[in-house]
Parts: sequence; C-alpha cells; structure tokens
Amino acid sequence: MDGNDGRLSRGVARRALLLDAGVRVVARDGAGNLTHRATAAEAGVSLASATYHFPSIHTLRRSTFDHAGSLVGLAFRTQVLAGGTAADDVGAILADYATTLVVERREATVAVFEMITAAAHDRELQPVVELLHGRLAALLEPYVGSKRQALWAAAAVQGLILTALATDRDRHTDLRAAVLDLITRFRAQPHPVEADASDHAAPSSR
Repeated sequence: MDGNDGRLSRGVARRALLLDAGVRVVARDGAGNLTHRATAAEAGVSLASATYHFPSIHTLRRSTFDHAGSLVGLAFRTQVLAGGTAADDVGAILADYATTLVVERREATVAVFEMITAAAHDRELQPVVELLHGRLAALLEPYVGSKRQALWAAAAVQGLILTALATDRDRHTDLRAAVLDLITRFRAQPHPVEADASDHAAPSSR
C-alpha cells in the first residue's frame, strides 16, 4: 500500500469514527447538541479533524442522520434476508425488525428519530427524512403489494417503534405482538387502487 492509499484508508476510518460518535451524541443528548466540538470529544479526536471531514454543521448533521439511517436500514435488510419471501411472512419480518431496532440497534434508532424531529425545524434534514422513509417503503413494497401500502405500513411500524423507544425497553415482547397485530389488520383491510397525483397521497417518499 503506498502513501496515498494509506492516507485514504485512515481518512475513511476517521470519518466513520466521527459518524459513530455523532450518532452517540444525538442518541444521548439530542439532535440540538450535535456539534463539531461534541462529536470530536466523543470520538477522542481533535476539533480540526471533525471540521476537516464535515466542513459545516449542516454537513455534519446530514451525514450523521444518514449514517444512523444506514445502520437502521441494514437491520431491516438482515431481517428480510433471514425471513421468507411470501406475503404471509411480512408480519414476522417486521415484528423481528422492530424488536431488533429497540433492543439491539437502540442507539442508532433513537438517533434517527431525534433527527426526524429536528427536521421539522431544519429544512436541510428534510430530504434525508424522505430518503429514509422511502428506503423502508421500497423494501416493504414487494411484500405488501404497492408503493402506497408500503408507505402507510412503514409509517405505522415507525410509530410503534417510537412508542417503544419512549417507554420501558424491556417490553419488546409487547412490541413484537403489536407489530404482528398491526400487519395482520393492515393486510385484512381492502386497499384502494394506486391514486394519481391529484388524490390525497400517503406519506411522502421523494
């Protein structure tokens, strides 16, 4: 490995270190406390290193949000690959996913919801919210039958996860049962044909 490759590798590792630290800061202290200084301190590196990799606070916030979302998305892909492919499997897949986020990926999941809330006041974060929601809906679409249904299912599951995060973390068995019940009821309901742009839309996924 030559010098340039070594520097590139160290730079990638340092950026990942800072992003992991940013997720911890947001999960522990809230999105409003995510700063270059706090991230550098959490990562155990210099402030200059944090500002080098993320020149602006907006870059730091968006990158941290996207990183936390990637961790959450990875958990879902893992559950999908471990589950079945039939429509009847979707309830169990989502129930396992929700439990994984609350128990095993709690820190990243808390950070994601903190940043979603922050997006209500920060337009720079809104495209990331749309992207994350769209990713989840895209993964769900083959299982629930349409994009519209996938968007509503994604929003409903996220609501249950948020409630679980805000309450007793040991009640993940209840969360799993709630997600299973939600999906069972959701699939039992008749769904309208995909509407055109003039109709009321499901949650956005630009």
